[in-house]
Amino acid sequence: MSRFFHSLKTKLTLSFVVLILLISGMAFLYTFNETKKALKEQMRTELMAVASAIAVNIDGDVHAKIKPGDEGIPAFRAIARTLLKVQEANDHITYIYTMRKTGEGAVFVVDPDDEEPAKIGEIYEEINDEMLAGFEKPSADNEYVTDQWGTFLSGYAPIRDSLGNSVGLVGVDMSSKEVIARQKFIGNTIYLIIGIAVLFAGFIILLFSGTIIKDVNRLNRVANKISMGDMEVKMDIRRHDEIGDLADSFGRMAASLKIMMMEHKETEGKPEQGK
Repeated sequence: MSRFFHSLKTKLTLSFVVLILLISGMAFLYTFNETKKALKEQMRTELMAVASAIAVNIDGDVHAKIKPGDEGIPAFRAIARTLLKVQEANDHITYIYTMRKTGEGAVFVVDPDDEEPAKIGEIYEEINDEMLAGFEKPSADNEYVTDQWGTFLSGYAPIRDSLGNSVGLVGVDMSSKEVIARQKFIGNTIYLIIGIAVLFAGFIILLFSGTIIKDVNRLNRVANKISMGDMEVKMDIRRHDEIGDLADSFGRMAASLKIMMMEHKETEGKPEQGK
């Protein structure tokens, strides 16, 4: 076992695998972070597009006339049905609603939620700069916003009357769970790709290092035979790299030693001449 851990083959394989893991890890972090940014930007764009599409289908003049207590009038119900149809057609959208701006910030107008609908005129306390911008042009939150209904990424678009004046906005909420689920899927996919790549690279490195170590062991056996006086060794290593050059050097060394030994024997076999 000790020889296994100290072998050049093991050291080469582990060194390359560790190097690949380090490079893959840095690549994963960079790729995942950039993917998260791109995914969030895609979600923001999608939310703004949905909000804008809904806003142009809402009659701004009718919306401007809705006042507290009008939850039962046909105009309110018509807008609520429009919002619900869009929500039902988009599974990843959690809430859709309309608001209008007031001196205190923003209040709900139409909220078609079946469980806890906000009342007309109910103040929304978590208003931010992106929502305020949504009264004038399509906008979306840069970061997740947490309120009494949960944590969301939201998009907004202005509702305009027949004169082109902004009389409210459409808000579209996507739960953070939806975005995080997509991020996890992408992260797991990247993990899988990197894992397969590391295993494949490790297998290739193992084969590559195996051929090197095999020839190094051959050279070691040749050196041992030469050290024991066996000059009839054969170099059966055919490579076109540094190990091949080393094998050729061993071959020339063995040939030179063989010649030197033959000359030495011939010298010893001759009788000494008298003076």
